[in-house]
Amino acid sequence: MYTNEEVIMEIKQNTKAFYIGERYEEALAKLEFENTDYGMVLMHTEVSEQLKGQGIGRALVKYVVEIARNEKFKLKIKCEYATQEFEKHPEYQDVLFTD
Repeated sequence: MYTNEEVIMEIKQNTKAFYIGERYEEALAKLEFENTDYGMVLMHTEVSEQLKGQGIGRALVKYVVEIARNEKFKLKIKCEYATQEFEKHPEYQDVLFTD
């Protein structure tokens, strides 16, 4: 769930992304991933013009980090935006997969 002062949006998941919107194909925002033996590789973050500047991308990354912690799996990052978020938030380092 993503909330700010004005908006509450449900973050959904399918086999290839976490997303906001009724259906993945029409997502207003998404964080795409690939499953691995150790967890997930975060591949790409995309936010529609309609939602840009509202912290939606940040909320998606934070949501995935929380899930990784709760379900005890690790993340690798190939997404430029997620990489920037991990650099800004050293507290996320515990869920990073290290070779």
